[in-house]
This record gives sequence, C-alpha cells and structure tokens, in this order.
Amino acid sequence: MIVADGRGRRLVTSVLALSLLALAGCGQDKGSDAPPAVASGSVSLSPSHGGLQGGNLVLADTGGDTDGPVTVRFGEDEVECEFDDRSARHACVAPARGTPGTVEVSFASGGSDVGEKTAYTYTTQGTQDVPHLTVNTETVRRNAEEIRADFPSNVQLGAVLKNGEPVDVFGKVIEDAAKVDYIFVPKLDDAVALRQAGVEAKIAVLYVAQVEDIPLLMHYDVEVAATDPAWVEAAEQVLATTGGTLKVHLWVDSGMGREGVVPEEALPLARAIEDAPHLDLAGIATHFSTITQEDNDAIERNDTANTTVAQKNRFDDAVTAIRDAGLGKDALIHAGASDVLDQEIEPLYYDLLRIGGMFFGSAAPDDRVYSWTTELSQVKTLPAGWCIDYGCTDPITEPKKVGLVNHIPSRENDLTYTVGGRQVPVLLDHGTVLTLDLSGVPEAAAGDEVVIDFSAEAFHMLDATAPLPVTTTGG
Repeated sequence: MIVADGRGRRLVTSVLALSLLALAGCGQDKGSDAPPAVASGSVSLSPSHGGLQGGNLVLADTGGDTDGPVTVRFGEDEVECEFDDRSARHACVAPARGTPGTVEVSFASGGSDVGEKTAYTYTTQGTQDVPHLTVNTETVRRNAEEIRADFPSNVQLGAVLKNGEPVDVFGKVIEDAAKVDYIFVPKLDDAVALRQAGVEAKIAVLYVAQVEDIPLLMHYDVEVAATDPAWVEAAEQVLATTGGTLKVHLWVDSGMGREGVVPEEALPLARAIEDAPHLDLAGIATHFSTITQEDNDAIERNDTANTTVAQKNRFDDAVTAIRDAGLGKDALIHAGASDVLDQEIEPLYYDLLRIGGMFFGSAAPDDRVYSWTTELSQVKTLPAGWCIDYGCTDPITEPKKVGLVNHIPSRENDLTYTVGGRQVPVLLDHGTVLTLDLSGVPEAAAGDEVVIDFSAEAFHMLDATAPLPVTTTGG
C-alpha cells in the first residue's frame, strides 16, 4: 500500500481507461434533454470489483433503455459515464476509495433513476483476475476482545500483523477492540498504512529498516530494530540532521537463527545505542523457536536439554549483562508470542507478549476470518487412459468426472477445495488452471461454487506470497 506507487498506477490506469473510451466510440453527447430511461433488464458491472486506487474501466449494464450519458454513483462518489458502442454498455472510470469493502451502485439519467441498484467491491491491490478474498473483521474483533479479557494484567499486549492483509483495517479493528500497547509489523509500508488509518498505538518494525527511511520513521513515530553497531552509527548520522530521538529494539538471536545478534554481541550493541545521542533503547527482544506443553516443567528444572530453556537462558544472560552495565533499565523485555500465551508459559511472559495468530483463529466454516470462493468454469468426464498433466506419467485407469477452476495463485500454505460441501482432491495445479477430482460429487455442474480454504491444521491466515485482492466485511 505504498502511496506513491498507488498514485502512479492510478494515473496510468486512468489514462488507459480514457484512451479505451475514445477508441470505443465513447463521448457522444445525447444532451441533457434526453427523455428519462426506462428499466429494461438486469443490472451488472464488468468487472464487479477493483482496487482501492480506482481509475480502472468499469462497463455498466444499467438495465435502462438509453445510450445517452448516465450518472453512476459508487457509494458516495458520482462519475459521469458515456455509452460505449463496442460493448453496448456505459463506460465508467471507477473512483478511488479509502478502505476495502462493497458499495452500492446506482444509475441516473436526465434526473431520473435508471434500472436497479447493484454493488461494486473495492479490494486491496492485487492480481484482479483471481477470485478476491473476503475478510470478516467481526471475527477478528471478537478474537481481540476475548484475548484482552483474559490477558494477564501485568503484561503489555503487542499485536503482530505480519501475515494479515489489509494491515490497516486489521490494525484499527484490533486497536479498538483490544486496546493494544504495541503493534509490530514487518516493514515500514505497513507502519505507514497503520498511521494513515488513524492507529495511535506504539508501532515497531520487527526487522531491519533502511537507514534512508529514518526520516519517515521519525515522521510517523515508528520504532525499529537495531541490528548492529554499523547500523547504529549510520542511523546516528541521519538522525543528527533530523533531530529528535528514534526508539529502537535490540533483538537477540537466542537460537532461532533469524533476526538479532548472537548473545555475546548484545552488550556491545547496547553500548553503541547508549553512545548514540539520538537513539533510545526501548526494548530488548528475542523469539522462541520451539514452544511445547513441557516447557513450564523444563524451565522449573532448568533442563538445558530443552530447546526453550536453552534459548531462555541465553536471552536472560544477555539482558542481565546489558543491565549490569547500567544500560536498558527502562527497556521492555519481550520474547513470547501466541504459542507462549496459549500454553500459559508464564516465565516467558516478561514485560510484553507479541500476539499474532490468536487474533486470526477461527472455527471454520462458521466464523472463518477468510472467505475465498470461485466457481467451476467447466465440468467434464475424462475417459479411462486419459493423461493428467505434462508427461502423462499417471494416466487415469477409469472414467473420472473433473471440474476446472481458473486463476488460483500458488501459495506457501496448503489450500483445500470444497464443492457441494465435500472436499475434493486436486489432480492438476497450474495456477491459472486447476483440475479438481469430482468423483465424490456426481451432481456437480459448471457454475457451482468452489470454497477455497487454508489448511485446517493452521491458523486461517493470509500470507503475502501472491498479490491477492482482499476486501472486508464486518465493519
């Protein structure tokens, strides 16, 4: 959701749309004295959804008997649409909108309503020809309220938004419902989106930030990870020109092999932060790689063969060394995530818990956070001996009913497909075309709904491995 990028795309798309209108014979003026149109058929939009940035061409079948200009209202925004001879539709350029969701669309000509009302769905940016995914923010809100209600009173609550999209919508819902102390995000763009959405909680970027982004971090009041003394020195040079103090979190890699310095390098890094006039050590953090139900007992016994105990000891030693040197006395200590709270491993609570997945848990299908559907574009029966996929390595041995769906982006997490209430196997997955085995759904037909879901064994969370358009319901 980079503002500059969105503006660039909007400009290009708008120019393209206007060019299309001219080429298609739009712009003919029927005059304001044209008689009121008469509704004569179904009302539809093509496409019926598009990105928040607006500017894309939408062809409207008004259901009215008119080829004169019409006024089309997308929610609260009005646009004038000329008749397009090639498509026999009215051609509109969709206005932009601030948040994803569905708006009512109505038509008027000569001061009178035309046809019925319909709807247009705004989504986050993504590959718009794939089925858009709907997020039920009410489920997230309910989860946030329940987490806050049972949260330990002496521990700060940090919300981690690194897998949810749209991050600005989630952030506002979670802040309002759970009154979080912090929101942690993976990149600066997410932090900017949260601030622009009105989020007032403290925000910290989990991973390394580019030194050249420090003025933006200061402008949006965003905290960041300090990664090594060289980064601290470079950051201080920039901050000397901006003034003010940048709050940083010192991450210790206690055995995850991911962000942070190894424990013996934590104290030198803390000293470098202390010596930098424009940096403030706001937090000392780590992340546990292997949380199990046995960890509480293992911590009590100090069983160093236990992975969590080994990580805890390394982290605690690093924190102690920093504080014994008179540094980081007011820094928040944070290490535990959703699994720590879920397993109630209190020695890992420290000053703050970073909760992510628990905000997005759901009991599918009744209250799932994500609803992702498409339809069977074609249904057919393949004869025995028919090939499946390139190479024909495993031809089918008997006739098989199959259904095709189109444009499902590949993802890190496993997807399941359900037709007629029954989960069906995937025979072929080429992304742009999937072939589903409908042997167990003999009544299936083209046009039937296909429900796409993430693995039931994991939180129903959206990752960022493909540009998937997302919209919201639930307010």
